[in-house]
This record gives sequence, C-alpha cells and structure tokens, in this order.
Amino acid sequence: PEHEVQHNRDIFRMAAMLHDVGKVAISDTILKKPARITKKEFEIMKQHTFLGARLFSDEQSEFDTLARVIALTHHEKWNGEGYPGKIDPKTGKLFKKKSSSAPGRGLKKTEIPLWGRIVAIADVFDALSSRRVYKDAWPECRVIEELKNLSGASFDPELVELFLEILPNIRQINARYTE
Repeated sequence: PEHEVQHNRDIFRMAAMLHDVGKVAISDTILKKPARITKKEFEIMKQHTFLGARLFSDEQSEFDTLARVIALTHHEKWNGEGYPGKIDPKTGKLFKKKSSSAPGRGLKKTEIPLWGRIVAIADVFDALSSRRVYKDAWPECRVIEELKNLSGASFDPELVELFLEILPNIRQINARYTE
C-alpha cells in the first residue's frame, strides 16, 4: 500500500541518481572534453553503463538490484539501437547475433526494464536542458520538441507522454534546486 509505494519511490529516486556512476572509471580527458568526442572515445564512454552496473553486481538489497539495472540500461533505445545491448553481465562482452541480418544488438521496447526507460528520458531532458563544457543549455521548447521527436525511436512513447504531463512538477523541482 501507500508505505510500500513510498519505499519503492525512495529506492528508485536514490538508484536513479547513480545512473552514471560508472563514469568514475572514464578518463576526465573524455568526460570534460570541450569538443565532440571521437568514435574511439565514444566506445570508451559507452563502457560506463557496464562499469556502473558492475559496482552493484553483488546484489544484497533492492537498492543494489535497481541501481545495477538503471546503470546498465539507461542508454538502451526503444528501437533497439542503444547500448550496451545484450551483454554477458560478467564480462561486459556482447552476445553474438543470431544472424547477420538482425538489426542492432540492443535491448528494445519492453525488453528494456521500466526503470531504465524512465531514467533514459530524464537523463536526456537533463543533458539537453543543462549547460555542458561542449554546449549551451537548450531552451525548454526545443528540449520538449526533441523528446517528442525521439518518442518511439529512442524512448517509450507512453513514458514520453507521461513525462510531458508531469513537466510542471519537474519545473517546480528545478526551480528549488537551481545551480
């Protein structure tokens, strides 16, 4: 009931904040690069999902499980083109494709755990709305348009719709915690 809902919400909130924890293992040369990263650097950057998930591999609580799932899956895409894809959780290596004509190796649609799908939207919203060393913050109207454009390709369309419905709440939270 209500106590359980609040408990699960609190666990999700804390685990979601750690979605990029694997970046601690990525060089600052890449993380703080003031220009577009190279393909090779992007391949290194993509490892943060697996590296972050590995920090929670000795699952001893609901929190560990959720933090592992979120770290691992928040860059998967609704259309299957995300990363890290279908990997061996012990080694981080991709499983072989069943056929060479199979598109992508990523998880897709509801193969992606709900928690990863939710954090994916929030992560992109935050990245586009915030200033980074390599770009200025986008105006909110442009961010919303981009989320709508990515709905059904990168993101679960139902979740994008729900996210946009709660956007006024997100604005209130952002106003409380302005940098």
